[in-house]
Amino acid sequence: MSEQEQRPEMIRSEQKHKHLNKNENGSNAGGRSHKLLRWGAGILTVVLLAAVMWWKPWEPAREQLSADAAAQSVLNQYPGEIIHSTLKDGTYLMQLRSETGLYDVQVDAFTAAVQSIKRLEAAPQAEEKTLWSREQMKSELLKQRAGEQLVSLELVEQQGSPVYTAVVEAKDNSRQELTIDPYTGEILSSKAIKSPPSSEAGETANEPQFLSEKQAEQKALARVPGEVDDVELRGTNSGNPYYLVEIDLEDGREATVQVNAISGAIRSVTWDKDDE
Repeated sequence: MSEQEQRPEMIRSEQKHKHLNKNENGSNAGGRSHKLLRWGAGILTVVLLAAVMWWKPWEPAREQLSADAAAQSVLNQYPGEIIHSTLKDGTYLMQLRSETGLYDVQVDAFTAAVQSIKRLEAAPQAEEKTLWSREQMKSELLKQRAGEQLVSLELVEQQGSPVYTAVVEAKDNSRQELTIDPYTGEILSSKAIKSPPSSEAGETANEPQFLSEKQAEQKALARVPGEVDDVELRGTNSGNPYYLVEIDLEDGREATVQVNAISGAIRSVTWDKDDE
């Protein structure tokens, strides 16, 4: 076969080979493109899934609580007073003052859950005090000063605080003025005072001598018969001292008789119920 007869065959063979290579290259390029598309779709799916899980559209939107509602939730758990409240990044920063001190409280603005609580300062221990009655103080004083006579006992105010002042007389007629804690019965101070001169010595008294409580009771009962409920000496610092004698009558009435603490004269009779 001549060279010219072989050339068309060779040309067709080469063209067929080129066509096959072209198809193969196109197939490879197409496979890579599909693979890239699948990777991109997978990444996009993961991103969308993560966004949905974070957003959670199927859950109702969270509503932020008001400052008053959050404060009330805290007070339900920790009684006291909210003195300051600030909202920051979904958290209420509060200051709570209670009986035990001042606290810094952090509260979730959506759930009202207390995230943290820290005490800033402790409150001083407040002691519950009960003021003693005159009868309680009288009884305690007679125990502490056994053998002495109670001349006067009065609740007064000194420097803005209540105190009991009492005058007691010893067997040798010496007298002391006492200042007493009205909550504990403790004698805070005492000082000697001049006793009235003895009448047996015939000396003129420079200071008036008070009637005893027993003498004041007798004066009051002579005017209003009944049972003595209480006796109180008042006005010792005013120069016009008197006894208030409370008397219970058998018919249920109550009377208060005012007796001059020096002369024993009846100043007045006051009835709790006006009866003819």
